Amino acid sequence: MIDVALGLIRDLLNEHFRNEFSISENKVVLSNIVKADGSVAQNVDAKVVFFLVSLDEEAALKNSMNRTIGQGNGSFAQKNPSLHLNMQLLFCANFDSAIYSEGLSYLSSLIRFFQINKRIALDQSSNSGSSKNRLSFELCKLDYAELSHLWSAIGSKLMPSVLYKVSMLVFDDAPIRKIIPAVKETQNQT
Repeated sequence: MIDVALGLIRDLLNEHFRNEFSISENKVVLSNIVKADGSVAQNVDAKVVFFLVSLDEEAALKNSMNRTIGQGNGSFAQKNPSLHLNMQLLFCANFDSAIYSEGLSYLSSLIRFFQINKRIALDQSSNSGSSKNRLSFELCKLDYAELSHLWSAIGSKLMPSVLYKVSMLVFDDAPIRKIIPAVKETQNQT
């Protein structure tokens, strides 16, 4: 589910950039900036690179131990509650000094895109409007100390970037634990 959501965001941004800048190449890549061994990742030069910084559970929706779903015949199925996750995504303009301002143009366009499209349907083929199928984007602010810690953890030098909180991915794949039959009134025959 995470890979599907991030792939959709990448594809929508690439389409947006192709339309706005009249380019044919993809400028947005889903990748780390730095490989695990500390070397620079491949194919990220002159690109807007984005990656998952963190995941956290939406605490406000964590209040039930289990839930029941009507089966239509009066019975109920019991299963564990859905898991609602928020993601923090970092978008970086990875452009060298010769084309630094080009990178800032792409970053500005990205911010405009999310300002216009604050909610994106995860399943682009359906327009059901269900909150389970929607991602919402909120710009996050980091102070200088947090920003320094983040870039140190990434293992890269500071570059123009923007951090978004993306709410909410819903994991609802828990199996049904038991079926609770319907209570039926019996006729007393006397």
